[in-house]
Amino acid sequence: MQSQTQASWKYCEEMLPKVSRTFALNIRELKGDTHRAVLLGYLFFRIADTFEDNMHQSEEEKVNTLNSYSDIFKGNKSLDERLGLYESLKFRWNEQSPDEELVENGDRVIRCYFDLPAVYRQIIDPHIVMTSEGMANFQQRKLASDSKIFQLQDVSDLENYCYYVAGVVGMMLTQLFCQHENISGLRPELERHQLDFGLALQLTNVLKDSQKDLEKGWCYLPTSVTEEHNVAPEELANITPEQNREMLEELLDVILSSYDSTLKYIETIPEEEHSVRMFCTIAFVLSYNTLLSIMNMKESKIPREQVDNILAQCNSFAASNKLLEEDYLKVVNQLRQD
Repeated sequence: MQSQTQASWKYCEEMLPKVSRTFALNIRELKGDTHRAVLLGYLFFRIADTFEDNMHQSEEEKVNTLNSYSDIFKGNKSLDERLGLYESLKFRWNEQSPDEELVENGDRVIRCYFDLPAVYRQIIDPHIVMTSEGMANFQQRKLASDSKIFQLQDVSDLENYCYYVAGVVGMMLTQLFCQHENISGLRPELERHQLDFGLALQLTNVLKDSQKDLEKGWCYLPTSVTEEHNVAPEELANITPEQNREMLEELLDVILSSYDSTLKYIETIPEEEHSVRMFCTIAFVLSYNTLLSIMNMKESKIPREQVDNILAQCNSFAASNKLLEEDYLKVVNQLRQD
């Protein structure tokens, strides 16, 4: 049994960079049970993302799958109960991809979950439920709309979607980080900013992946924005970079507000908690540099060389609130001036 668990942990560690090279960069900075809990939490969220995002199920099937997945994390179920419920979700698609492989081997993630102290399941379980059921509700809305491209209504609707797919992650991370003695007393201040920590990253991802989302029948750029610029959802794939930037500028204040709050979240974490600060700082700095690249009408994915430079800088940023704030404000000024 122990060898099976060790093999499952090895699998989870190896799968992480396959399903997300970005999150592999910062999760590897965490230590001990915090590292292991965040790793499994991320993989569970990634499985939910795959159920939401795959091209092989109808919206009705996705709603049922997400709700069934949610049930696994309700009621403090045993390992065997969870494995039994998950078995029916291990459907096979006609593709070879890391996400498909992760779904097929989700039982290995569940086995590792029970190798952690119970407190981590108590923290992670309800957040997977919230995300899965929130995703199911949006799939239900798309199904009811009977539209080729489902579009969110306004900025509030966009923020609500981002809450379920990312804000909830910020809530979970705060509770996990507060298992550290040096951080637990700071929980009230961290909770003031925890939703924005997730929202900031997700809002940038929405801009980065907008063309891919259109191909899947989703438009996260709200109707309130596209109508103001007289662009129909089906026309978004063919607009000019200048038109795209003009519409994205409508969301800039919302994104930067979330970034401002994320900065406060990181600055609240004591500098001696270097691994946690590195985790947060890498995600934050990569995200606001990605936003700058998008708004400058360059590639939505920043070059590998720039990523390497950012990672090298983050070690200093994680050790100094002053250096992190200076770098962030430099990028904000560029965004405001352009």
